[in-house]
Amino acid sequence: MTKLALAAKSVSMTFGNVKVLHDVDLSIGQGEIHGLVGENGSGKSTLVKILGGIHTPDSGSEVRLHGNAMNLPVRDPQQHGLAIVHQDLALVESMSVADNTGISTGYERPLTAPISSRREAEVVGKLCEQFGFALDPHRLVGTLSPAERTVVAILRALRQLGDGDQRKVIILDEPTAALPRGESLRLLELLRTMAGNGTAVLYISHHMNEVLSVCDRISVLRNGKIVATRESSSASEAEIVELMLGYEIGEFYPDKPESSDKVVRLDVNRMTHGPVSELSFQARQGEIVGITGLTGMGQDDVPYLLAGGRTRLSGEVTVDGVATDGEPRSAKQLGMQLVPGNRQRDALWLGGSASENLTLPFLKDFWRRWRLRRATEHGFSDSALHDFGVRPLRPSLEITKFSGGNQQKVVMARALRQRPGVLLLHEPTQGVDVGAKKEILNVVRQAATDGAAVVVFSSDAEEVAQLCNRVHVMRYGSISATLTGSEVSEDRILTLSQQSSVVE
Repeated sequence: MTKLALAAKSVSMTFGNVKVLHDVDLSIGQGEIHGLVGENGSGKSTLVKILGGIHTPDSGSEVRLHGNAMNLPVRDPQQHGLAIVHQDLALVESMSVADNTGISTGYERPLTAPISSRREAEVVGKLCEQFGFALDPHRLVGTLSPAERTVVAILRALRQLGDGDQRKVIILDEPTAALPRGESLRLLELLRTMAGNGTAVLYISHHMNEVLSVCDRISVLRNGKIVATRESSSASEAEIVELMLGYEIGEFYPDKPESSDKVVRLDVNRMTHGPVSELSFQARQGEIVGITGLTGMGQDDVPYLLAGGRTRLSGEVTVDGVATDGEPRSAKQLGMQLVPGNRQRDALWLGGSASENLTLPFLKDFWRRWRLRRATEHGFSDSALHDFGVRPLRPSLEITKFSGGNQQKVVMARALRQRPGVLLLHEPTQGVDVGAKKEILNVVRQAATDGAAVVVFSSDAEEVAQLCNRVHVMRYGSISATLTGSEVSEDRILTLSQQSSVVE
């Protein structure tokens, strides 16, 4: 029988009068990759914070690392062989790979000796060799791809645990949330190598296909309880999702809109700026168009060039036959709405409530005789949040108190309240749980049914293939291939994204 690297038993956590974890049992064997899944708010973050020593669990809780019972709260978990890599990697972009891995450990040097770049490079090189990574220790982190940055954070965690034969447990919290499919697959392969060397990995993710492919077992948290643990080899995505939600979901993706021969609502002609070169495409009323590609191919710049967040060098963009002048105000007046990929940075006022974030762009609608009618505003917000399934249904609650999925629903509700003719969605389901993702995709489908031309910019090939009538694949700033009808599939999108030649 495989020795246990981590064993949590009867772990409970109460905040005030609210119990958020209920007698959680979780065990991970040495060399095992164990998935932990659940909706936002299910208790995953609380459990990780207990294992990391941030929270003190209720009495009767027990945590063992490599067979040794830990005093709770856990003090210095790294000294006991456990490290956590959070979704926010906390790296310094202006520093090298070696410096980012050494800064938290004090570097490899005597107390009074200067830092040796040669010695630091050797330490990182040895870790890379041991765990199958390939990184230049002298390279600046700011020049790395998203997957390579995640590897740096993992290297830092491994270094914190010490080199030698010490047994290791690594907790990875959403490591692929912002990664394109190709980079995610590279990272998952590295995790397999780590596990093959005896490292135990707790893998937390909303991407069910990744969890099923890389994990040996999967535990499902729902409402603070472990409701099931399954062998990945015998589990299905539908089964895991239904265990997470507590009910059957039927078909996950909504039906695609019918192919549209209606009027062109968005017409982009030879648009150029930065990595985008003479880009041309159209989106018609009632259809969902997908634009995808590998990282750095230009597709992530396009929605902001269209909406006026970045200035076009040349080309023309028209909405319902009227040209925009490249400014955000012009795009909005013509009926274009953008839902940005980074909601917290670009779409939300983090100091405001859900109601304030929802109504801010059209606050004048709630003014009467020089006074803001708060009751009217909150009544509207309550209705809108209910219609979009935002939970909890509390308009006055600070937006930061909501999960990522519910924050995204607020942003979507605000955009659709303005009845856009053209709806631009940049990574619309990034970092949201599976239940919220299904609801958001249904909202996107409904927007097209209501007559909007919807353009989805996403690195999720499965999502694009299942949602869109027509898909444009971008390479080096321009469209290299267009798929329609039965041609639209995840495999075809991935193949075309990775081809080096332009496909006519």
